[in-house]
Amino acid sequence: MNRIRSLAVALILTGAAAFAAETFEQRQTMFLDAVWQDYQEHAEKPSAHSAFWRAEALFELGKIDEGRKLVNRGLDQLVPGNRENRWIHGGNSGFTAWPGLDCYIRYENFLDDALKERYRKIYGGAVFYKRLSTSNHKIMAAVTRYLATQIWGAEAFHPDPFFQGKEDDGAIFQKGDPTGEKYVRAITAETVKSGPGEYASRPYGSENLLPLLTLAECARDTEIREHANIAYEYSLIELAPPYLRGHLATFAPRSYPDAETQQPWGIAALAWAYFGGVAPAQLHNQWALRAATSRYRLPGIVATGATDRSAAYVHRALIDRWALYHFVNRSYVLFSRSPKAQGKGFQGQSYPCGVMWEEPDTNRCSQLWITNPAADDNGSKSNNPNGLHTHGVTSFEQEVQNRDALLFVFNIPADFRNPCALGFIPGGYRASLTATNRIFLHYGTVLIAISSSAPIDWNPISGIRAPAGKPREGDSEFRVKELKMAIAVETAAPSDFAGATPAEQLAGFRDAIVAKSKIDFLSTGQPTGRYTDRMGNSIECAIDGADKINGQQIDYAKWPALENPWMQQLQPGGSLTIHAGKETRVYDFEKWKVTEIATP
Repeated sequence: MNRIRSLAVALILTGAAAFAAETFEQRQTMFLDAVWQDYQEHAEKPSAHSAFWRAEALFELGKIDEGRKLVNRGLDQLVPGNRENRWIHGGNSGFTAWPGLDCYIRYENFLDDALKERYRKIYGGAVFYKRLSTSNHKIMAAVTRYLATQIWGAEAFHPDPFFQGKEDDGAIFQKGDPTGEKYVRAITAETVKSGPGEYASRPYGSENLLPLLTLAECARDTEIREHANIAYEYSLIELAPPYLRGHLATFAPRSYPDAETQQPWGIAALAWAYFGGVAPAQLHNQWALRAATSRYRLPGIVATGATDRSAAYVHRALIDRWALYHFVNRSYVLFSRSPKAQGKGFQGQSYPCGVMWEEPDTNRCSQLWITNPAADDNGSKSNNPNGLHTHGVTSFEQEVQNRDALLFVFNIPADFRNPCALGFIPGGYRASLTATNRIFLHYGTVLIAISSSAPIDWNPISGIRAPAGKPREGDSEFRVKELKMAIAVETAAPSDFAGATPAEQLAGFRDAIVAKSKIDFLSTGQPTGRYTDRMGNSIECAIDGADKINGQQIDYAKWPALENPWMQQLQPGGSLTIHAGKETRVYDFEKWKVTEIATP
């Protein structure tokens, strides 16, 4: 352990974020030592960011006085009238209040009487328990109120005089469920049916998953603990098949579509804690730090689905109404989603569909995507309504995919604020070529061909119009300025084409695409696109109509809840079987029972 810890500290100091810690214990050590290193550098004025998670790490390291200092620093954010936390009213304080109670319950034996009394006064007089709009707000507020009631009793909550009668409803979770227990039980049951809230969202996914871990380790009610533990594990199971050594290569609501690199953050960092790969930066500030202090250990059979990339495979899933499709091919993932399984459920602040790949340079974005943008002008509030983050997705596009080929079909109203299809092309490609209505790119680990039914307007040195963050050198975008159109993306491994250089490999890929593929679009009546890939397979998508693969209509009513080489679950909430090697693990979500079977 000391040797591992010394190596981890050296890597933190040198910034070697690509260190592939092979076991959970090695990654755990990296997390804890990153916290201690940061604490020593800022001992005089520690940051309040993730203070409770960092305090837990210090307690795990035996740094009791230092941990107490960080606990007090975290509580500073919840004191009525403090000038640091502008979310002191309402459930937005859940980002601080929920970790605080997690720390109180799990490390109470390290808290002195003064700290415990400070907790009681702050949480008893708080107004941050009420249910708000987004799922992360709801689960954080419910878990916080439920556990606070568990500690101090149901009659302990009276708004502090500071609030002067304002936000009084924030002393309870909601009418009919003041302690949040009903919601806690309901969201646990819903998670194993629809998947975790804000699935794969980089900034908010962890705040939907980790409260389940808190319940599993902190609730006194045995049933709630057991159900929460299974729901947490099921959420990690959902993340495993599209994981690519740092990339969480799947459609996700509420994320930033032009900022994704292979270096994980947010919920992708939580996936890294269990699955490994390229390490996150700023380990001491990642929400995944909570996993590093947990007693929970992910079964190895689940991790296999996130780490075995020896052969290409298809992963399908049904998450909160979306039919997700992924083609995982060792060093890249092509992914999409369809609203045709259980009805439309659009959320503009989303990752569009596209491809992610392994990129050694973690400073470079490594996701290419195409969409009709929900927002495309950072300087205009009318183009960025309701706080949408660029660029997002609208309801005016639909997709269908078959392995290495993905087809987009667009039907955009004439009066929509962004009357075009937008494609994001990260810099860093090793070679590029163009042909009529086509773009070809070589990213080292994946070849990408883009084909359009209408002219593509692409200037590789144009930059991007509405970046979500600081633009990266070489990033660009293209637009297809039509209301009705079809665009296809086809991918391949560079090793599939001969050539001593990226340019030669890409030329071979281009020649195959131009000679053998075809894109068609029917704009009259029901807009319909059709793409034939280089292998002769056809995919077809009709807006709000049938999708077909090689002429056979897709039956979305039979879309599996989970299906890949390791996992089979036919219906949401139905029995899930995971198998790898001689091991089988069966989840019965009606009986909340997990059975392990070993084959001789």
